[in-house]
Amino acid sequence: STPVNKTKTRLWRCKAPVEGDLPDAALEVGGVLPSAEQRQDVFESFVSLLPDNESIMISRESKTTPRNYYLTKLPSKDEKTETKEIQITTFEHPQPDLLGVAKELVHYKRNDGVDLTANLYLPPNYDGTKRPTLFWAYPREFKDSKAAGQVKGSKHKFVSASWASPIHWAAKGWAIMDDFSLPVIGEGDAQPNDTFLDQLVAGATAAVEYAKERGVCDPDRCAVGGHSYGAFMTSHLLSHTTLFAAGIARSGAYNRTLTPMSFQSEDRSIWEAPDTYITMSPLMHVKKYSEQERVGKMLLIHGEVDENSGTHPMQSERYFAAMKAFGIESKLVMLPHERHSYRAKESILHMAYEQETWLSSLEEKKEEEEK
Repeated sequence: STPVNKTKTRLWRCKAPVEGDLPDAALEVGGVLPSAEQRQDVFESFVSLLPDNESIMISRESKTTPRNYYLTKLPSKDEKTETKEIQITTFEHPQPDLLGVAKELVHYKRNDGVDLTANLYLPPNYDGTKRPTLFWAYPREFKDSKAAGQVKGSKHKFVSASWASPIHWAAKGWAIMDDFSLPVIGEGDAQPNDTFLDQLVAGATAAVEYAKERGVCDPDRCAVGGHSYGAFMTSHLLSHTTLFAAGIARSGAYNRTLTPMSFQSEDRSIWEAPDTYITMSPLMHVKKYSEQERVGKMLLIHGEVDENSGTHPMQSERYFAAMKAFGIESKLVMLPHERHSYRAKESILHMAYEQETWLSSLEEKKEEEEK
């Protein structure tokens, strides 16, 4: 029989960054390493192969240039030079207020050695002083530490912000630790959620310590927030640490007995793992929350008709009632007609107003200290 040729030929590659090693020319287009002039700090993606099977569409963006689209041809077997590109879109910066915001993909370790990352955003013309810092995240489960420590994201992506993003605060002078890693690991037969709280606290502590060591974070003016499972995370971090002066929890779940069959990546029912369900219910820790050395204030926001079975509006209503009963500074905002993700312009602007008002006290605190 005819032997199968398993050799792979690279027909296209995204531009290599300025820094970093490219050790194997055989893996490059035409078997040639890109020159220094060909390397750029941009983020490129393959979009589609055109019907002629020779042309492709790609996208390209950088920290300061929004994503635009280009047409180019795949090189022939003997062609070792770059082919001509045609730019087909010229999108301008959609959020000029974010011009000058600096982005870094930062690396640090948890106390047990697990590798962690975060996207650190610093304000325009940052002067090196300690700033109020907003930490934003969404915990994720893993079966081993190697998978949990994988680098995600790119430091060369365009700096922009959706309605749900905390990055807008960088334009106000804050430091932002966005999408900071909070892996919950259960290796072998271990269930990740059986040690959820310990791992959550360890991950958040590592993020705050990194920001403090970098000199960008004022530890007295740290806030934490998240949406959905990130809101669940926020309530636990205010209950079990004194790292944060304020929290923002949007569309979260706070009583796991209301999701008895399963939740998130937990596939055991409450009857199989009752202790885990109780321990992972922030509602059950409100008394401890109220007795912390520093009791961070909590803003709850929820869509009034949230369709997500795990985040019924009752979750926020009951959690808010418990916090008020224990004297915790808190506020509940219900957005009319909104589901799990908010859509109406009025809702999003009101959400932004409530968040702005809630965190403004951390800015006022510094002003009062300077008087």
